[in-house]
Amino acid sequence: MRPRLLLALAPNVVLALLALWLKPDGAERGPALLSIIGNFHILALHIPAALLLIVPLFEVWERHEDAAGITVRRLSLISAVGAFGASFCGVLHAHFNGYAGDGVDRHLWAGVAASFFAAGAWVVLEQPRRIRLIAQGAAIAVMSLAAHVGGELVHDEGFPFRPNKAAAARLDKVMPAVEPVAKRDDYAQVIAPILEAHCVECHGAKKVKGKLRMDSLEALKKGGSEGPAFVAGDLKQSLIHVRVTLDPSDDEFMPTDGNPLTEEQVRAFALFIEGKPIPDDVAKAALAATRAPRQANKK
Repeated sequence: MRPRLLLALAPNVVLALLALWLKPDGAERGPALLSIIGNFHILALHIPAALLLIVPLFEVWERHEDAAGITVRRLSLISAVGAFGASFCGVLHAHFNGYAGDGVDRHLWAGVAASFFAAGAWVVLEQPRRIRLIAQGAAIAVMSLAAHVGGELVHDEGFPFRPNKAAAARLDKVMPAVEPVAKRDDYAQVIAPILEAHCVECHGAKKVKGKLRMDSLEALKKGGSEGPAFVAGDLKQSLIHVRVTLDPSDDEFMPTDGNPLTEEQVRAFALFIEGKPIPDDVAKAALAATRAPRQANKK
């Protein structure tokens, strides 16, 4: 068992050290090859996740008490190698493609742990069946945790257990009723809800793309690796306005999902940056589009 343990432990120790060395700091960098390899994290992670679920099924089906059958051995080895490969690509993806944030850190280390546990399930294949099943169950649990945290980074909090109605209810909570312009805080009641709906998913506390957070006015002024997102009175220097007014085919266009903001939302940004009050009709239209972005983008 010692050679098997060493073979499983050594690459995962290297993986953990690599994760400590190549920290996700929000900066985009080269070389391009490592950036491209990192992009394969999204493809590679599905293989070990699926196989880890299948291994216990074959374990129960084959009913080998003292040693695992050949199918279980092969699937366990492939899942361990796959988990390592997915985690390795994930470390590169986070470091070279400009990611940072609490959620990114949790996902990264959950992935490293999943690789360790998948390798551990392979190591104990010579042990009694009960121990093998416990190890396989632990590997599935840790992989599920990593997948859950990663899913929240892409699909927002609560994924995959939050239904669409709950998502709409959560969005309504961050969008207060529009007060008359004389009483209204334009940032809190108009700008912040638009940012929450379209930008904070990639530029918030959990995930910080390009070192830019957009979940507070202070963060917008501070900006990211390419400069401030908000410069009072200057539309050309305010990246928040520059990016949303680019052609959607431009690589730097925001939001990255390819759906441009509505005319009213862009105008609200421009007026706020220029220090002008946002008229009631513009504010209401911008928030209406924010509440129902799919319907608004179809118009």
